[in-house]
Order: sequence, then C-alpha cells, then structure tokens
Amino acid sequence: MLLLAFRNLVRRPLRNGLAVGGLAAGVVALVCLLAFGNGYRRGLQTELDRMGLQLMLVPLGCPYDAAARVLKGKTLENSLPEAALEEARRDPAVAVAAPLLMASWPRPGAGRADLWVGLDETALELKPWWHARAGEKWFTSGDSVVLGCDAAEAEMRSPGDLFYSPEAGRKLRVVGVLERSGTSDDNLFFVPLRTAQEMFGQPRRLTAVAIRLRDPARLREAGERLQQIPGAQVVTLTEMMGTFLNLVGAVRTLLLSLALVAISVSVLGVFNTLLAAVVERTNELSVLRALGASRLQVFGLVSTEALLLAVSGTALGLLLAVAFGPGLEHLMKELIPMAPASSLFLPGVATLAPCLGIGLVTSLAAGVYPAWRAGRVQPATALNS
Repeated sequence: MLLLAFRNLVRRPLRNGLAVGGLAAGVVALVCLLAFGNGYRRGLQTELDRMGLQLMLVPLGCPYDAAARVLKGKTLENSLPEAALEEARRDPAVAVAAPLLMASWPRPGAGRADLWVGLDETALELKPWWHARAGEKWFTSGDSVVLGCDAAEAEMRSPGDLFYSPEAGRKLRVVGVLERSGTSDDNLFFVPLRTAQEMFGQPRRLTAVAIRLRDPARLREAGERLQQIPGAQVVTLTEMMGTFLNLVGAVRTLLLSLALVAISVSVLGVFNTLLAAVVERTNELSVLRALGASRLQVFGLVSTEALLLAVSGTALGLLLAVAFGPGLEHLMKELIPMAPASSLFLPGVATLAPCLGIGLVTSLAAGVYPAWRAGRVQPATALNS
C-alpha cells in the first residue's frame, strides 16, 4: 500500500510539490519563532548573570533604554555627574560601584564605529571572567588601551603596538587583548576612566554606574535611597529583563499566531490536494472496490498518501529551518532589544518535537475527509462511467 500511495503522489508532482512546499514553509516559520524565542531568553539571562550586578545608575530619561544601551556598549546623549558615583559608594548596601564612560567614534573609511569605554579598577570586581588572550587585562599607564578580541582583529593590533586615535589626536599603547567572551566586550576599546574623560571632553562626567550590592535582598531599600541622587535614576537588571521579555513575548505571540495561520493555510492546501486527487480518481478507486478492495483499504490508501505528504513537508521544513535559521540571526538581532551576543537560534528537541507533532497531526487530520470520501466510492461507479 505504501508503494502504491507513493506512485499516486508521483503522478502529480507539481500539485503535490506545492502542497509539500506550503507545509514546509509553515513549519519553518514555527520552528524559527520558537527557537529564537528560547535562544533570546537564555542568552539574555546568561549575559545578565555574568555581569554580576543588580542595578545601574543612569541619566534621567527612559531608564530601560539607557540601561540596555550601556549594557550593549552604546553611547547615551545625557551623562551623570561624577558626584553620583561618590554618593553611590557611600551607601551602606553597595559593595561595588563601577563607573562607566562610553563614546562612539564613527570610522567612515572602515565602514564602522569604534566604541570606547572608560573604566577604573572597580570594573575588575564586576568582570572576574575577564582574561587576557595576550598581554595584560588591565592598564599599565594612562596612555594604555585594552582591546576586545574582535576590536584587536579589526585594528590588527597586538600588545606592544601603538594605536593612534585621529578623533582624539592621541597615541595609546596596546597593553592587552581580551579572550573572547561572547558578549559586547569583544568589540570594545577599554581605556582608563580619566583618559576617557579627557579624550571625550567629558571632565568628571559618567555614562552610568554599575552597582553590586552586599546583600541582593536589600535591593528595594537600596534602590529607594539611590533614586534620590540628583540627576540620576535607578534601574534594576531584574526589572529590565522582565520588561524586555514582556515586549518580546508580545511580539512573539503575534508572530506565533501568524505562523499558526501559515500552517493552517498549508494544511488546507494538503486537504485540497487530496480531495482533488480523490475526485479525479473516482473511477480508479471504484475499480479497486470492484476488484475486492474494502472501504477500509481504500481509506488506508488515501490516508497513507496524506501521511507521505505530512512527513515530506514537515521533514523538509525542519531541515530548512536548521539550515537557514542561523543565517537569520543578524536580522533578528537588529530587530529585538538588547540582543545577546551569543547565538539566538537554539533548535533543540524541545523546539523541534512540538513542530514535528503539529505538522504531522494537522496534515493527517486534513486527510481524514478525503480518505473517508474515497472509502465511500461504490464499485458500480466504474460501470456507470
């Protein structure tokens, strides 16, 4: 019966191929949405956990946008007074308060922008996972720079080389290149805080202050006190993550609905293909009945054809999603807030299994009525025709 069903499908390659392609497209959309959603949630949680901080002081404005831009190594239009850092360090609940000053300098000739970050020694307490791939991981003088691994490759610099910044009109010596971390640090240029303030023309100004508490349970009371610092506002990493996940979750729900609509349309295509095949083969099916085939056997024949379409379309969709999903990452990272540097496309068993089940079950369900109608064909139909 399997061989006969396969031959019946091969007899109409264009129509059946379109049905398989439509089902595959729906499965691709469903797999990508689920995989990207899981990858975003896991990657965002990993990056926030590795930062070792509970909250940030950012300039007045939209706190979540400001915190997201700081965490991704992007600049802000506003800045904090350095006095905010001193007040934060005096708070009894604060264990570490690390200042950050960021600036972006366009490089039109290279087709990119350099992202510079000024730090002081407290940054090492928040980044214990920093390791030098070559040279030192910290500055040896005010005119030294530490490069992320990708920044070093782009500039073709190694420890000991001189680095001239035409925008600042300053020569710096590369003292170290960091190991790849899978975060935005890989693309950054790190300099001492005072050097950064001189280079960027921001004396005693900061972009943000990253804070780790002595006891995370005191987050609320510490946040209330820090919120009173003039010119600054507090944003917790937990709140920020929840906000972004809710935002992405709402968009994901909408896109998931569109993916289910796409699968529904493809299932209707399978239904239409099988029903048209049954109508066209009425005489053929009646001859089978006249030769002794039971209704159940005819029903099984058309159901087998539905199964072959379902397996082919679903398998093709899974293969296409796994093959081309990673290529969509760049586009997805441009569209979602605070996209992690790690891979977003995680098509694990927990993602592929539901998609496989949905594709097979819905396609088989689409074949029930055509198979039932085929089983109702009477043997006398062949004689009448």
